[in-house]
Amino acid sequence: MTDRPEAPKSAKGRHNGKDPARVAVISLHTSPRDQPGSGDSGGMNVYVLSVARRLAEQGIAVDIYTRCHGQGGPDVEEIAPGTHLVNVQAGPCAPVAKDDLPRLLPEFLDGVLQHARAEDPTSHRHSPYDVVHSHYWLSGWVGSQAKQIWGVPLVASFHTLGEVKNSVLPKGDRPEPPARLAGERGVIAGADRILAPTPLEADHLVNLYGADRERIRVVPPGVDGRLFAPRPKDEARARLHLANARLLLFVGRLQPFKGPEVAIRALAEAVARAPEAAGDVILAVVGGSTGRDAEHDQATRLMELAADIGVSDRVVFFPPQPHERLADFYSAAEAVLVPSRSESFGLAALEAEACGTPVIAAAAGGLRYVVIDGKTGFLIEGHDPGDYADRILRILSDPVLAARLSKGALRHAGGFSWDATAADIRRVYRELLARRGA
Repeated sequence: MTDRPEAPKSAKGRHNGKDPARVAVISLHTSPRDQPGSGDSGGMNVYVLSVARRLAEQGIAVDIYTRCHGQGGPDVEEIAPGTHLVNVQAGPCAPVAKDDLPRLLPEFLDGVLQHARAEDPTSHRHSPYDVVHSHYWLSGWVGSQAKQIWGVPLVASFHTLGEVKNSVLPKGDRPEPPARLAGERGVIAGADRILAPTPLEADHLVNLYGADRERIRVVPPGVDGRLFAPRPKDEARARLHLANARLLLFVGRLQPFKGPEVAIRALAEAVARAPEAAGDVILAVVGGSTGRDAEHDQATRLMELAADIGVSDRVVFFPPQPHERLADFYSAAEAVLVPSRSESFGLAALEAEACGTPVIAAAAGGLRYVVIDGKTGFLIEGHDPGDYADRILRILSDPVLAARLSKGALRHAGGFSWDATAADIRRVYRELLARRGA
C-alpha cells in the first residue's frame, strides 16, 4: 500500500490503533456467492470474499450484507469461519436491473439495521460494528447512512468509476446514468477513507471527483497463489477437451466495454496473416452477458460476428466458470487477451500471469500496472485488432519469447497476494480507529 500515514503512536481510547472486532461489508448489487463473469458479477465478487476470509483468519469478524436476489441459501450463512453472508430482502428476492436498484436503497438500509439490532439489541445506542466498508456506489450510499446512524468510520471501494467508463465508451454503448455519477460524488465526499487499486485510480478520484487525496489509500488486489499456479499445459487442455489445439483465451463479461469482439477479430486477422503459424489456434471465450445487456444475447451476437468473418469453427464459447476451474483455462492458453476499454485493476490478467500465461492487454486503466509490456506480455494502445494479431503471432511463432514472458508473468504475479491486500486494509481500519480513539 502506498501513501499511508502511520497511526499516531500516542493515540488513546477504546481502540488505541488496535484491530476492529467486527466489520460490516456492504455489497448490495452482487453477492460474493454469485458466479464471476455472469450478470453484474466479476472481480469485485472475488475481492470481497477473498479479503473477508483473510480478515477473519486474522481475527476480525466480517458480516457481508448483500441483497437477496434468488440465489438460494439461508438468510444468514457462515461462508468461512468468522465470515457471515447476510441476504437482505429489498424489493423482490429476484434479480433487479442495476438501474432500478437506487429505489431499493432505503429498504435495504432498513434490513441492514434490523439485522444489526437483532444481533445486538443495544445497537440503536452503540454500533455493532467498528468499521463499515462499502463496495460500489450503491453500497456506498447505504454505508454513508450507516456511518451516520452508528457513528463509525466508512471505508469506500468503487471497483469501477462511472466518469472513467463514460470517457472511454465504445460506439453504441449506453453511458452511465447521472444518478450513478452523483451517487459516487456523495460517497466520495463522505467517506473517511477511499481505497484505490492503483495510483491512476487515485488520480481519477482527485481529478474527476474532487476527492481529498489525504483520504485515499492505494491498496492493490491480490491473487490466490495456491489456486492460480502453472499447471501442465497438455493436461489442462485435455481437461477442457481441447487437446488438439493451441488456445487463445478471453475471460470476462460479454459486453462491448470488455472488447470480446476485438479478441475475435484479432484471431481472424492472425489466421489470415499467417495461416501456417496460426493453423491450429482457437479462441476460447469464457463469460456471460451482463444484466444491462440481458435483452441482447451477447453470445449470439459474437457467434454471428465469428461466422461473418470466417472463424466460427475457431471460436468456442464457454459459460461463466467456477473460479477454481479458471486455472485450467489460464494454464491451457498460449496467451490471454484483455482488450477492455478500461479496467479498474484487471484481476483476470493477474490470475493468468500467476499461471505463467502471457497477457496481451489494452494499455488502459489498471492494466498498465498488471501487465508489464515486453516482460509479462504486451500492452497495446487502442483497440485495433491488427495490433493484437501482431502480438499473438509473435508469441505463437517464438517459443523463446513465449517462455521469457511466462517467467516474467510468474515473477510479477508473485508480488501480489490476498494476504497482503487484507493486511493493507487492516492497517487502514487501524488508522481510522486510532484517530477515533484520539
